Amino acid sequence: MREALAATDLGPARTGTLILSGIGASWHALAPAVDALQAAGRRAYAIHPSALAGDGISRLGDAFVLVSQSGKSTEVLDVVERLDGAPTIVISAFGDSPLARAADAWLPLGPEADTAVSTLGYTATLQTLGLLTDALLSAPSREWDALPELVDATLARLAPHAEELAPAFTRIRMLDAVGAGPAVGSAGEAALLAREALLLPAAEYETRQYLHGPMESVADGFGAVLFGAERELRLAQTLAGYGATVVTIGKGADFLVEPDPILQILPMQLLVQFVAELRGLRVDSLAREQDDTKVVA
Repeated sequence: MREALAATDLGPARTGTLILSGIGASWHALAPAVDALQAAGRRAYAIHPSALAGDGISRLGDAFVLVSQSGKSTEVLDVVERLDGAPTIVISAFGDSPLARAADAWLPLGPEADTAVSTLGYTATLQTLGLLTDALLSAPSREWDALPELVDATLARLAPHAEELAPAFTRIRMLDAVGAGPAVGSAGEAALLAREALLLPAAEYETRQYLHGPMESVADGFGAVLFGAERELRLAQTLAGYGATVVTIGKGADFLVEPDPILQILPMQLLVQFVAELRGLRVDSLAREQDDTKVVA
């Protein structure tokens, strides 16, 4: 991936307004990159494909980053077809995918086999977007070479606790996932995992937004996953008092991890794996495949 990034002309994306878009897990992975770019003073915005429907969308940004793990998502392909030659970088697993072929530059995720709920694809997308963001800002955000070993160590450290908590989460009927700042992406992905892998009604919320009404329905039978170390820890106590089964992820939380998006999602992936096993569910296939979300080659 680094070789592809080094060979990519990032000039059009280094200045002006940068628009990022994707769908599904790819959409949630955009949040940390957008947060880092905006914190550095860049005009960078995540816009859902459904909002990029007009013929003049190429005028919204000076460059575009489109993400689709398969490179075949119909909604993202609809966007690239309306960009009228605007500078476009695509992030996907396969260079021969329709989306990669339609772009000015392609950054690979890698063709490794993944679960049906895109656990590997999601973390690979976070890493690729992180490397791209570092390159655009000319400022390394982390030691990327150390990441694989750190992920392995984190999984080994957290797995026993996730397995211990799993029985309580087999009894929930629905789940809310909550986070602030870049952790909004983790909340979104957590809710998606609960729906796809555990077949649970689940919703995602930004922390402060959650306090203004959505939490009113919490009662016995609810589950909650909270990403953060500030208001989220107080919120956890409140939700537990309402009868919810709650887990926190962050500094000083049930799962102690740094506020790093790749590490942040690992406890949820582990918890989902153990709960799925206890409930007799499989994560290697989706229960309800759709026939209009991917372009057939």
